[in-house]
Amino acid sequence: MIPIAQDDRGKLAGLFQGYTWNYLADAILEGVMGRAIADDAGDPRVAVLQAPNLKLNIVGGDAGHPAARKYLEQLPVKSALFLGADGWEELVQSIHGNKMIEMPRYAFTSEALDLAYLRSLASRLPDGYRPVQMDLDLARRLGAEESRFAEDHMVNFDSPEDFVARGFGFCLLRGDQIASVATTFAICSKGIEIQINTREEHRRKGLATAVAAHLILHSLEQGLDPNWDAANESSVGLATKLGYTPQGTYPMLFYTGSRLLTSVVRAGLKVKEMVEG
Repeated sequence: MIPIAQDDRGKLAGLFQGYTWNYLADAILEGVMGRAIADDAGDPRVAVLQAPNLKLNIVGGDAGHPAARKYLEQLPVKSALFLGADGWEELVQSIHGNKMIEMPRYAFTSEALDLAYLRSLASRLPDGYRPVQMDLDLARRLGAEESRFAEDHMVNFDSPEDFVARGFGFCLLRGDQIASVATTFAICSKGIEIQINTREEHRRKGLATAVAAHLILHSLEQGLDPNWDAANESSVGLATKLGYTPQGTYPMLFYTGSRLLTSVVRAGLKVKEMVEG
């Protein structure tokens, strides 16, 4: 597999026609984030779109091609896989079945969003909180913070300056503190992916709903589809509250590199399901 230059990634688009869940593939294919590799630059049959900071890989093309098997056999430990074409899940399971964890993700469409309703949600803030569109100062503050609250924001941008130039976000401030934030996790010519976090001490006040509504409205004003892609039931609930329409689930595969670790994690997930169910 060889690197594909940003300007040549468009040649790979046909290998990912089955990947319709979010805009990560589009953003990488457009060359605005990540990197791409393929078996051949001129006539690619197998390709992988990568977001290295996330150890995330979208595989596409002919799963029966020798390059597909070779790539998966050399897959780094703790890699996440999204599947962009038929046949890949079966191939992954045949190679790493006892070292893979399948996690469902929940897809939504924005087709039924109601602008008036979103404006109403955006205005529902407790006393003491104010919405602000992210500028360079706020982006730098968020980028400099080492915390679970901040770590998922701007990971697909080169710097806070790059984020302000190409992406956008909104903060809810209490005093000078960023209490809740929604940013473009990824962006392409078609739309955005959304990342939202609220500090623990400010949760259960409706802040995530309000800050999400601000981001969604701004995205629509820019002619960009604000896609929602959920990893858990909490995110599903927020998407539903905002007016998104469920589109079913799709798998994310996580390679642990260890049969024992896979068994432990699977057991933990089952216990979590039983407790939450």
